[in-house]
Amino acid sequence: MNPHCPSDLQLIHLFVHLVSAGGFSQVSQLQNIPVATVSRKIAKLETSLNTQLIMRSTRKLRLTEEGAELFERYYQLINQFDDLNQQTTSAPSGTLRIATPISITSMILMQTLNDFSKLYPDINLHISQNNQTVDLIDQGVDVAIVGGAQPDSSWVSQSLGVLHYGLYASNKYLQQSEKIDYPNQLHHHRLIKVWPLFNWTLKHGDQEYYYEGEAKMTLADLHGAIKACVDDGGIMYGPSLFVKQQLQNGDLIRVLPQWQGENRRICLLYHQRKQQPRKVQLFIEFMLSRAEAIFAMD
Repeated sequence: MNPHCPSDLQLIHLFVHLVSAGGFSQVSQLQNIPVATVSRKIAKLETSLNTQLIMRSTRKLRLTEEGAELFERYYQLINQFDDLNQQTTSAPSGTLRIATPISITSMILMQTLNDFSKLYPDINLHISQNNQTVDLIDQGVDVAIVGGAQPDSSWVSQSLGVLHYGLYASNKYLQQSEKIDYPNQLHHHRLIKVWPLFNWTLKHGDQEYYYEGEAKMTLADLHGAIKACVDDGGIMYGPSLFVKQQLQNGDLIRVLPQWQGENRRICLLYHQRKQQPRKVQLFIEFMLSRAEAIFAMD
């Protein structure tokens, strides 16, 4: 390859962005060119270099040794070039694709997401709400908000906060039901289970109780579970942050307060990239700056 050949440099520019984006469909969206065009240009670069850069046997992007070497050699130069171009562009723009669980978006994140949207009017938010584990690369996700264990170690994880779980019920339900002093009495009550913790772990000092029995009602949406609980439907196991308003209003009270539930960490996940697209950088910085306020119980 002639290192001064403009066409080859254009192909290398596309190749570096392909690796940074994590897939053909992702770079197609970022560069606003068809996937078939991306594939054809990468094949042209491989022909020019007389070597295979990408293994196409799987849906996910996998580099050959030569491909990894080419990326490492040029990514800094390409990023510097893009930085110079960004300095002459207008406000950050484009579509930011976010994956989140169903309840957490509407119940504790919506105001923050809306504030970000107002602050950056040229960035459109595409929010995919799903309680199931999704393939973040195949779905073209820029940033995911997840709870519990990190699903893919190839992603960077940054903590936003922790959800503290406990048992809650309406005062009317408790007055009309059998008295409960210990977790083993849960079997005598109407119980409300909600995603993602359908089985409950409770601890008090060195004592631990695990409940995996039946429930009167099982839901995938915390908003619905809380409404059922407020409407005297039974005892719910859920995060205290989600019932903060109901506790303040007296619509719900803590059941067995000396028994502590689980602590579930909520994290931001994003690609392991040397340089993130500006819209992704801005979103990560904004969410981290708001994290303490989002998870505050005051």
